[in-house]
Amino acid sequence: MHSELVPPSRDTETSLPPSQWLSFDQLPLIAIDENYIKQVNTENLMIVCPILILATVIPMLLSVPGVILIAIVTLVLLLLAALSYWRFSYAKTITYGVFEHELVMQKGLIWQKKIALPYSRLQHVTLSQGPLERHFNQYTLKCFSAGSGHAEISLPGINGASAEPMRQHLLAKAAQRQNKPLTQEPSAQASIEPSTQAPKEPSAQASKAPSAQESKQASSMSSGEQHDS
Repeated sequence: MHSELVPPSRDTETSLPPSQWLSFDQLPLIAIDENYIKQVNTENLMIVCPILILATVIPMLLSVPGVILIAIVTLVLLLLAALSYWRFSYAKTITYGVFEHELVMQKGLIWQKKIALPYSRLQHVTLSQGPLERHFNQYTLKCFSAGSGHAEISLPGINGASAEPMRQHLLAKAAQRQNKPLTQEPSAQASIEPSTQAPKEPSAQASKAPSAQESKQASSMSSGEQHDS
């Protein structure tokens, strides 16, 4: 028999009250690797030092008065310190969670952004590693969904030991979710097999037809012999 999966009726479903809604704050999210924080601090130094040197040398070459030079350097230091602190604080807000049905990421310092990507929409996952990330053994994981030309989730700060296993796990979950309807194919093939065996009956009837004609010819020959006698 051909069995079909009948979806549950919408009439039997009940809406959950707001007290039972699950918020992002209740999800056990994981912080990114600590080496990524060190990587961000190293990037801050690589940005601050050249700018600070230029902010000091250029006014001196232009013979800027000392008071103005001190004011320029102080202003540049304050801007660079604010930028470095913002990048450091922003990196510490990045958290993620690998759950049964989706991958969740949360980030943001002033404007928080929370993303949940279901495995049923996940198409492919990539890992990238720059020179500085290679030094700190870090990877950036990017997840692409169906119908999107850009990465839905770009997650930095993944340790090298868990980056590839995490990518393989996400791809396996996506394949499992997207291949579920294919389990109904054997029953559909079984329902087609009787129709392919039905045309075999005319061949059996055709094999019986010559035997009937041979019996008629034998009876006519026997009647002819009796008539001659």
